[in-house]
Amino acid sequence: GGDYEVVRGDDKIIFTKVKILDMSAGGLCIEAKHQIKKGVTFDLEIPKIKHLDTNVVRCECTRSIFREDPLYNKSFHEVGLKFRNPNNKYLKQLYELAIAKKI
Repeated sequence: GGDYEVVRGDDKIIFTKVKILDMSAGGLCIEAKHQIKKGVTFDLEIPKIKHLDTNVVRCECTRSIFREDPLYNKSFHEVGLKFRNPNNKYLKQLYELAIAKKI
């Protein structure tokens, strides 16, 4: 039970670069300029890396925490992402490159 309000979404595609902070077989932790709401699903384009071609990976936001680093005068959102289809060949190869510290 409860009151709910329908809010229209924005249908514009937004392109932005993110920094990968951590990676596991099930998802990524990224540094982003903007907050991503928990539960939002989107396509993340991963550029060509080593022998892997550019690929689009479907992700779901599991958390978004605002961080400030006064030492470096820096603020960002630490965003946890879960792969929607983690058991595919591309992600397994990307994960192997990451744990071998080749990217």
